[in-house]
Amino acid sequence: MTILPPRFLPPQPGDIPEIDRVAGAPHPREMLSLVGHDAQERAFLALYNAGTLHHAFLLTGPEGIGKATFAYRAARFLLASGAEAGNGLFGGASTLDVPEEARATQLVAHLAHPDLGVLKRRYDSKTKKFRTEISVEDTREALDLFAKTAAFGGWRVIIVDAADDLNKASANALLKTLEEPPEKAIFFLVAHQPQKLLPTIRSRCRVLAFSPLGDADLAAVAGAVSTAKPDSLALARAGGSVRRLLRHSEPGLRAFIALIDEILANLPKRRHAEIDRIAETTRTGAEGEQALADLLEALEGWLHARIRDHAAAGDVLRASLFAEFWSRMQEEAARVEAVNLDRRAFVITLFDSLAALVSGAPR
Repeated sequence: MTILPPRFLPPQPGDIPEIDRVAGAPHPREMLSLVGHDAQERAFLALYNAGTLHHAFLLTGPEGIGKATFAYRAARFLLASGAEAGNGLFGGASTLDVPEEARATQLVAHLAHPDLGVLKRRYDSKTKKFRTEISVEDTREALDLFAKTAAFGGWRVIIVDAADDLNKASANALLKTLEEPPEKAIFFLVAHQPQKLLPTIRSRCRVLAFSPLGDADLAAVAGAVSTAKPDSLALARAGGSVRRLLRHSEPGLRAFIALIDEILANLPKRRHAEIDRIAETTRTGAEGEQALADLLEALEGWLHARIRDHAAAGDVLRASLFAEFWSRMQEEAARVEAVNLDRRAFVITLFDSLAALVSGAPR
């Protein structure tokens, strides 16, 4: 099967960092095509052409596989359709494509469309960090879109990316509108871990499940949007995610992950100098936040491999111990970011605890 090269607008990063932008690559709102998810597009178009679009779609699957690209693509299509709503003159739409020169394309790409709201974790210019959650204030501000008449007389769209980041208050604020949606209003909720959402939110959404991309699709997207040359190691680390593939093709991250791998390979012996280097990298700012996220991602993969190995060997106790460690690690990492604790101290303690765990495991 021939994979057509992805089409996209030139990346236009602004002055304020965005949590969902990979450096040097187009943002999902700048992508004009979508690779590897034809079934999801056909399902959406079938509902549109029948005039039976649900008011909220929950887009599920691992991070970085195209869910947000689909959300912006569908939003662009609806916003370009104006006051029309399916059942077109010639049998309905057959694609979500919108021309590059179209008003909706340009407005969406520049986050300037008056009928589009985007809800995501904001960057705090004072702390130089991304907020750990989507606040209720930001949620209410986005929902104000529905207090106004559509500027172009058509759809009004809100994209939540990612819905996993809603806190209790913001989730409940969103739920109120999901329960009583305005006319011609539609939500796209991007969710990497939908189980974290309120059951009442999930129940009010139509689910579109997205699967990790195959290597051919990954290579096609990466080759089009980046000058990086992904190799087999980057593809293996990617897990079907374009975002992860692009990041794991960066020399700096590759060196960082190689250092983590070296530490893990030598456990339970503690490589104090190397651990200190890792910990120092996570210390401050948005760069430190990303370094901690990269560390946790690498540890997740390593721990899951240990869990599989112990389970395959019939050692259920050890498998459960490693699983419990991963769960505690996630909770502690979330607390570190939520209350601005010392990341460096957390990382050092993390490796100490991991060494103690490994030392009790059969070698």
